[in-house]
Amino acid sequence: MPTGRSLDRRRGTSRRASDGRDTLAIRGLLHDLGHEMTTLSYLVEAVRGDPALPGDSGARMELVSLEVSRLLEIIRQALSGAGATDPIDVRAMASELARLASAASGTPVALRPGPAVNIKVSEALLWRVLANVVDNATRAAGEAGRVEVVIGQASQTVIDVIDDGPGFGNGQRGTASLGLRVTTSLLESCGGSLAVHSPAAGGTRVTIALPGGQPPRRRVRGRAGAAACVIDQHG
Repeated sequence: MPTGRSLDRRRGTSRRASDGRDTLAIRGLLHDLGHEMTTLSYLVEAVRGDPALPGDSGARMELVSLEVSRLLEIIRQALSGAGATDPIDVRAMASELARLASAASGTPVALRPGPAVNIKVSEALLWRVLANVVDNATRAAGEAGRVEVVIGQASQTVIDVIDDGPGFGNGQRGTASLGLRVTTSLLESCGGSLAVHSPAAGGTRVTIALPGGQPPRRRVRGRAGAAACVIDQHG
């Protein structure tokens, strides 16, 4: 492919006007979806308050309520164009998503324990990324399989989603390719990246890398030149 040339072939004002109409149509769709989701949230809250619900159904309705709230937040941020504001608790979000995915798919999704990880990123963006990757993993693993989420932080924040399915591209066919394209696009928009590792023996590890890690530690040396102590500069 020739270098130094734009891949955007839109040149005329008619194409730009068309782009504007497309954007307006998408915003209108999101606006209407927001209304419908708000109505759905009211109905969910009404059912949640029904004392006749058995215990298991009540717990599932709680998960439905959480999912509706997340969808409303995604729509709100898309309409407002709002980006990251306050730091997001990545581990808390992953824990919530693991509960939802386990209940929805029947595949056990476990979050490996670890220290708190907080980064400044769009909450809606991070939820969409994790939801896409975990959904693909549960579909690959199936109800007899298992999915594990591992979160670490160094110079970047890294989230690994690991399944014990037959390997990337070898499992149940679905919308995985579209989901990964959407996920990659979302990550690129915030300076992140995605990598897929699928060994021949089976199983898949999807690695999500996000900007925002731990500040480097500065070593303070004593007069003899040896490291006397380590100052943690996390703030």
